[in-house]
Formats: sequence, structure tokens, C-alpha cells
Amino acid sequence: MTTWKAHVATGVLTLAAGSIALALWWGVERERSPRLGRVDIAQIVAKQQKSLVERVKPGIDAQEQGRIFEDAKAFGNRLDAALEQASRECGCALMNSAALLKAAHAAIPDLTDRVEALASSPAPATPATSGR
Repeated sequence: MTTWKAHVATGVLTLAAGSIALALWWGVERERSPRLGRVDIAQIVAKQQKSLVERVKPGIDAQEQGRIFEDAKAFGNRLDAALEQASRECGCALMNSAALLKAAHAAIPDLTDRVEALASSPAPATPATSGR
């Protein structure tokens, strides 16, 4: 083999070995580094509170008060399930946005809209609740 061919072959092999080493390091490092998402729980709860307060009127009967209470309780359950599902979808731990200080440059994705969408949609029927 001529000298220039040997240099090209060495360069190609070096690049290949470096690429493989980088890919292996990236795979291991990605698994070790914590993955986080942030959710503004206060914003989600405030919107729900506002909608419930709008339903409260002077002279409201006990039955309607009970429905409002049950709706609030159901929302809490849906919010918990939405947080769990969003965490599974992103493969990350979720943090309340209020707990973050100066996180503007941390590149932690904001999943508030996703959690809010999941919590506002009705829960799917399960065999226990659908009467089967």
C-alpha cells in the first residue's frame, strides 16, 4: 500500500473508532444523567378552582354542592393520573415549577400544557367502572 493510502486508511479507522467510542459514552451518560420535566401545578389548580368557583352561586342546594365537591375530587384523581402518564411519556421525573430557581438556562422542558390536557380529559372507562 502506498503511503497516502495508509494515511487515509488510518484516518478512516481512527474516525470509526472515535465515533463508536463517542456513541457508547453517550449511551451510558444518557442513562446516568437525571431527566427532568417541570409542571406548573399552581397554574393548573388555579384554572380548575376558577371553574369551580364560577359554579358556586348564592342559595345553591346541597345536591349541587355535592356535585361540585365530587368534581373537585375527580379532578384531583385525574391530575394525579395525568402527572403519572406525563412522567411515563417523557421518561423523566416531574418537578413543580415553583421549586425551580433560575432554571431559565437549564433546558428543563415545561410539560404543564400536556399535564393540563391529560387532566382535563375524562378518564377512560375501565372494566371496574364500565359495569363489565
